[in-house]
Amino acid sequence: MAYYLTTGELYTGPTHSHDGHTMTEAVHSSDSRILTTTDPGVSTQNPHLQNGHSSLETISLQAIRQFGDFNPGTVDSSVLSMFLQFANQVIDDVRSHPYYTGYPVLDYYTSITDTRPINDTIVRSGLLYHYAMQQGSEKIEIFAPLYNRNMNQLLWQELNGNTNIRLRIVDEGTNKRNFKDKTSSYNGLPYASSS
Repeated sequence: MAYYLTTGELYTGPTHSHDGHTMTEAVHSSDSRILTTTDPGVSTQNPHLQNGHSSLETISLQAIRQFGDFNPGTVDSSVLSMFLQFANQVIDDVRSHPYYTGYPVLDYYTSITDTRPINDTIVRSGLLYHYAMQQGSEKIEIFAPLYNRNMNQLLWQELNGNTNIRLRIVDEGTNKRNFKDKTSSYNGLPYASSS
């Protein structure tokens, strides 16, 4: 059986089971990552796609349809050029997000027919947000939180799988009982106790 990391890489190393998930490494530690048997490169938004990601043109038309101000069939090339600029702003947003690990490498869109290895939902939400801001629309109140939520949720899921977000003191705090071990530089979770 083939296992995939949430980044889309094929995993062939040792595995173990923890909390109902198949995970990397033979023994559980904070560096263990959740594995899946389905290739995350297969698009759930547009399943007819082979590489797992929609073209910017497809996502742009979906965003225009969702925004609801006019028929996507009447869109001209100048509007799609504007969405190309918005999509590159989305790439900048993803690159600067704390949950983005640098893999896969994200290049800017150069054409409306390009695809990039970013979840279609993040790109579509970003296009809606940037378009609402450019239009000065009251819909920004809907699309700004939606964009932030989708980006945080989906990038966290790519980084750590479907795990709970846990907050803990990492700078030793004021009480020594709050800090018992080192944290992983990969995901901020505590290393397994080595005693």
